[in-house]
Amino acid sequence: PGRAHMRYRGGLMLTDRSGALKGKNVLIVEDEAFVAMALESAFSDAGAKVLGPAATLDEAMELTSSGKIDAAILDIDLAGLDVYPAADILVERNVPFVFQTGHGQRSELKIKYPDVRVCKKPVSRKDLIAALAELF
Repeated sequence: PGRAHMRYRGGLMLTDRSGALKGKNVLIVEDEAFVAMALESAFSDAGAKVLGPAATLDEAMELTSSGKIDAAILDIDLAGLDVYPAADILVERNVPFVFQTGHGQRSELKIKYPDVRVCKKPVSRKDLIAALAELF
């Protein structure tokens, strides 16, 4: 696990894991170009090496099947196709990931991916980075 730094705000202890992504290979799967660019910038700024972004299911399948991936963020709906086949490859490879969606909580996610966090769009860069950093 990455080293966590503690700080206090208003009597609450907060864990700063901003360095947890430094040097990690993070795959981004997102079909909306503007969102993909924002994610790429955010994760690069957090010190991650960004893989992708993959905008189609075919690209996602290719990237999830090869190379070193430490973590991933997956948009569930890729131009009308579910990202689940790519997610299944990550599960087989023991690569942790987070789903991102603008379509609310889907019931099938709780069944098929019970331990995978789902971030509902719009989600802040800070919250997405924190969600991925918690995987380390």
